[in-house]
Amino acid sequence: MNIEENIKSELLYVLKTKKLLGIKYIEKIDFTNKINSKLKLPENLEQLNEYVENCSLCELSKMNTGIHFGNGNIGSDLLIISLHNNFFDEKAFLNIQNMIENVLKIDLNDIYMTNILKCGMKVYKNNLDDEVHTCIHYLRKQIDLIKPTMIITFGKAFKYLLKNDDNILDASGNLFNYDGIDLIPLIDPKFIDKNPSYRDQMLLDLKKIKNIMDTK
Repeated sequence: MNIEENIKSELLYVLKTKKLLGIKYIEKIDFTNKINSKLKLPENLEQLNEYVENCSLCELSKMNTGIHFGNGNIGSDLLIISLHNNFFDEKAFLNIQNMIENVLKIDLNDIYMTNILKCGMKVYKNNLDDEVHTCIHYLRKQIDLIKPTMIITFGKAFKYLLKNDDNILDASGNLFNYDGIDLIPLIDPKFIDKNPSYRDQMLLDLKKIKNIMDTK
């Protein structure tokens, strides 16, 4: 997305957000500040969830099959993030649940899990950049409110959080920093379900995560 397209996208985001809030007239918009400074999001998860449920800022809201705001223990130090509702519905994630619990020694219900795109989708687009640009502000606010000490991302989620274009197969298991929080990308469970030979890499990467957790 070039600069002009980015500005147009940010302008639409601001205008749609104001409309969502019932505002008909707005002040002059200054794009020298970050776009999410234009939007005052709720300061607790319950209100943020309600805000998301009423969101209609992008095309996904028109085909939404249900909001996937997050689930699990909001007091967890560990936060798992996927791009969309893949790991809430897919058999693929359930297939590695035992692997996660056996290696990390944490019940999955004790981990908070969420995703960047909150709207459920039956059909996935290949390019979700515009939708992510709109929706990622909700995720960043969730992270601010939950305050995890470690983030695990699945698949392409790390690309958007870190603005990193590395191939996930190369990035998986490596330690990154997100606003002072340890972030470790992992391969998408659905990919592993289709490519079982990568199961060993997932196990190794989870062991790296366990070692980091044990040193904290």
